Amino acid sequence: MAWHNILEQELISIKWDDRDQEAIIEVNDGGIAPSYVTLRLEAREIDQLIGALNEIQAKIRAAKRE
Repeated sequence: MAWHNILEQELISIKWDDRDQEAIIEVNDGGIAPSYVTLRLEAREIDQLIGALNEIQAKIRAAKRE
């Protein structure tokens, strides 16, 4: 397993594993002793997540136009 960083920010990171063809999203709460949540996603789940995020982004943009 060889994880490659795709996105690295203060509270979220996204990594890709070439061998297993999986992605993980790690989110931390930013506290003094951070707690992490890790999501392991396959291609179908990534598609669903992208769809949901695109829908949310459209709602945010629509709300800003109002």
